[in-house]
Amino acid sequence: MKTVFIAAVLFVSLLVTQVVLAEDSTSGGTVRKERFSQKIEKRIDNIQTRIDAMKEKLASREATLKLKLQTFKDKHKAEIAQRVNTNLNQINLKQTKEMQNHLDKMSLLLDKLEARVNSGSPDVKDPTAAKAAIAVSRTKIASASAAVLTQAGNDYTITITSESKIKLDAQEQREKLHKDLKAVRQLVIDAKQSVANAIRVAKGLGKEATQSGTQ
Repeated sequence: MKTVFIAAVLFVSLLVTQVVLAEDSTSGGTVRKERFSQKIEKRIDNIQTRIDAMKEKLASREATLKLKLQTFKDKHKAEIAQRVNTNLNQINLKQTKEMQNHLDKMSLLLDKLEARVNSGSPDVKDPTAAKAAIAVSRTKIASASAAVLTQAGNDYTITITSESKIKLDAQEQREKLHKDLKAVRQLVIDAKQSVANAIRVAKGLGKEATQSGTQ
């Protein structure tokens, strides 16, 4: 799934390159480029702030978990549980940051596409339909971004019921993480598809913008 997702994002990047072409050399193009960069930096700051806050929270929760694990008679089992617990939360933080990076790139592509639509670029065949498709894409990106931000704040620290059941406790959190990430990743994929749709509509390759982001 992750490989397909990355390949799909790369496809959108390549497709939009045909629409955007070279960056405008005019002063207006420079201003737009600076504005795009500021938007991306703001989004990155938001997700990074959330991640930093989460790291502090996790440090406290993991310290409490470590104290409980120290009471285990089976020290090897305790070490494995500690390692699994750390990995789960690191995976969540890493993947949510990657997903937000993908969303930021999609938003940047839309900004560039919208600039060409508004400037009356001859390669934009249907400005009205393109604007509608872009609006749908922005809504989907915003929804996905909100979900990613929420996911970044989730805590997957293992809740210990007993030493004998620690393996089951860890498995429960692992499955929960997998399920949660899968759901959020689907929203990111939906956003990607809506961006691809907006590009197709602008190029006259699609008939209309749909709520699903596909034709």
